Amino acid sequence: MNKKKVQQYVSLPLLGFQYLVSFLPLPVLYWFSGLLSWLFRNVFNYRLSVVRENLRNSFPEKTQKELIETEKIFYRNLTDVMVEIIKLKSISADQLKKRCFYSPESVELLNDYHSAGKSILIVMGHMGNWEWAGAAYPLWNRHQIITAYRPLKNKAWDRYMYNMRRRTGNIIVPMKTLTRQMLNMRHEVTGTALIADQTPSFGNAYWVKFLNQETPFFKGTEILSKKFDLPVFWGCVKRMRRGYYYIHIQLITDKPRSFEKEGSLTRLHTSFLEHDIQQQPESWLWSHRRWKHKMPENVKLVTD
Repeated sequence: MNKKKVQQYVSLPLLGFQYLVSFLPLPVLYWFSGLLSWLFRNVFNYRLSVVRENLRNSFPEKTQKELIETEKIFYRNLTDVMVEIIKLKSISADQLKKRCFYSPESVELLNDYHSAGKSILIVMGHMGNWEWAGAAYPLWNRHQIITAYRPLKNKAWDRYMYNMRRRTGNIIVPMKTLTRQMLNMRHEVTGTALIADQTPSFGNAYWVKFLNQETPFFKGTEILSKKFDLPVFWGCVKRMRRGYYYIHIQLITDKPRSFEKEGSLTRLHTSFLEHDIQQQPESWLWSHRRWKHKMPENVKLVTD
């Protein structure tokens, strides 16, 4: 039996156990989160050096005490998101809607576009609980949401995550087929949702000044919005208290093709993310190595 088949068989009981765990009440899951948070930071040192370097470089004006406090809260929020994602498999629509509140202004704005027959593009970052925010969208708004994901190598886990993410009605497609899906649905009124703060490859990046550092961002938001002439919205996910999130959607531009300079629209939407991080720094995913690449010498920074 080859290695992949062994992994598949081992995954099945683990997935079954995770599914059963998802039925535990959130207070119980948060108790486990508190334990995991302490273990991740103090015992396993899970990406602790990455978190500290990212925070230090992003906020040079903060004192060591302030950085350590942000770090502590980040780890608690990280493990909270982990158990909340487990809970997403079985959480009821009513409970999810109660815990992910879309602002009335956002609902009115988005549904006005839907009533006018206009498709849209929403760009977000890894703030708060992005999985819950995306899953709750159809419970508040009318656009049929298309969102891309990176398939997992383990087929069992990939299928589990795929089914979990689509259980509220979103259309989930592999990243490489997103453009094709949008083309197939171009005559329908849809919303495309993108998480745009992952680390791209060199050939698929615009470089901007972000959190005091030269940072690459995916070109996808800018390219797709211009290709399909889609209004671009920013999705702000703010953690109000443990297990409760406030989502506010605001228009970035309804004329993406007016941004003639390459990268200028990307620079604009990343400024929304930067603002949100500065307002609630502990809610961003600091454990990701977003600055592992240095800007090539032959590439220019987008400045306007």
